[in-house]
Parts: sequence; C-alpha cells; structure tokens
Amino acid sequence: MTTLAISIKEGLYWITKRAGEKEGSGLMKANAWHHRADAISSVVALVGVGGSILGLPLLDPLAGLVVSGMILKAGIKTGYESVLELVDAAVDPSLLEPIKETILRVHGVKGCHRLRGRKAGTSLYLDVHIEVYPFLSVSAAHDIGETVRHQIQKEHNQVAEVFIHIDPSYLVGPTMDLKRILKDSDGTNSEAIPRQQSAEAIVSNIISSHFSEKMALEHLMLHYVQGRVLLQVQVSMSPEILIRDAMEVAKQAEEEILRADASISQISLQLRLGQQIKQLQLASQERR
Repeated sequence: MTTLAISIKEGLYWITKRAGEKEGSGLMKANAWHHRADAISSVVALVGVGGSILGLPLLDPLAGLVVSGMILKAGIKTGYESVLELVDAAVDPSLLEPIKETILRVHGVKGCHRLRGRKAGTSLYLDVHIEVYPFLSVSAAHDIGETVRHQIQKEHNQVAEVFIHIDPSYLVGPTMDLKRILKDSDGTNSEAIPRQQSAEAIVSNIISSHFSEKMALEHLMLHYVQGRVLLQVQVSMSPEILIRDAMEVAKQAEEEILRADASISQISLQLRLGQQIKQLQLASQERR
C-alpha cells in the first residue's frame, strides 16, 4: 500500500511540475513539490519501518534529515524565483533566445538588440529594439513593428505585452551611395526630422532664385545616417524639357545646394513624373 501511495504521489509531482513549467507558474511548481514531499515522507516511513525490522533504528532519523534538506532546497529555489519576479529582475537569457529568433524571421527586420524581459506571475513583458531599413517611412516602419508584436504573441503565449523601439539599420556601410541606396529601396520616404524646415527653406530659396523657370520644388526628405545628412529632393519640370537638359539642371541645382549648406554630405534630386500623392502635397503645403 505504501509503495502504491509513493507511485501515485510521484506521478502527481511530475504532472503538476510539467504543467507549472508550461504555464510559467511558480505556484504550480511549489504545489508539485507538495506532492513529492508526500511521496518522500512515505519513503521515509518505509525506510524507518524497514530499519526497525532489520535492527537499524538510526535509518529513520537519517532519512528524515535527508527529506528535510530536499524540501528546504526546493523551498529556497522557489522562493528565490518568486522574489526575482517581485523586483522585476531580468529573465533567463535562454527564455529570450527563441523570441529573438522569431523577431529576426519577420520580413523587414534587419536585426534586433537590447531584448529584455521581466515576469509578472505567469506573464512575460518584453522590451526590444528592432532595426529596419533607414529610408523607410514612419508608417512602413510602424507596420513592421506591429508585425513583430503579432508574431511574438502568436508563437509565445506567455508574452503579455511587447514594447518595441524602432532603430535605423546601418549595415550599408560608411561609403554608401545615396542614389544607389534609394534605387534599391522599396520607394518609401523617410520620416521628417527637426532640420526639415531649415533644409527646405535653403533648397526652396535656391530653386526659386536660380532655377525658377526650369523646376519647382515638390517634396523634400532629410535623412540622418551615421551622423551624415542626406537630402532627397523631388522636383517637377516643364514637360517640354529634354532629358539631357533636365539632368544638367539637376546637377547644377545639387552643386548649389551643397555649397549653401556644408552639413549636407549628399543630395539626390529626382524628377517627379505623374501626379503627386495628395497626402504628401498637403503635408508639404502645411510645412510651408
């Protein structure tokens, strides 16, 4: 009968322990040790009775001492893990590695860093910086961030919330060519930054004073990449102008702008063909 009780209690221990690990519940893990303590107590009783029968009465207190030590160790371990949760200690890096792999599988994510997590009960709260292409628009980068959030919560049920910071990726290197990068990109614009109005005033003045009969400023985007200022300018020209002449005018305008502002390291002047996107046109008018 004692052997049957030991087997049942040990089975309950493993069932409860696995459920606790699956749910990330310290309470269930502690309850699992309650079952094991019952099983070990039965073992102690069996050893004590066997020792008495064999004429070894010391086996009973020795077995009790061993059991007490095992229970004490389990209690300290469980208590320590609970205290770490209460003080918002960082979770084990091994728990974050599968989450990092999930993030890097999302299309558009070039890398991630500063992945941190904290536990609150059975829930896990994450904080991560993801790296995206530096010339994406705000809306495109935000969409990638939301995709990352969705994939994490889909594949990792214990994650309750993800706080995502979006950083530009600089894998293209310091000797990048702006025109080549913009050509290879998906065609989206970068976000506006504080120097936008200042740069737009400089470009607008140069075009209006030197090239007013040949081109008009349509849209301007300023990029900061590795401490360098890169300028993307969109203009419209007369439909009668030849491509050869348009290229020459664009080259002259680029040289004038670079001379006017030493902080600009590269400029890409592009000719707009077709109608401008209405939202971009309204935004440009509001800034002016």
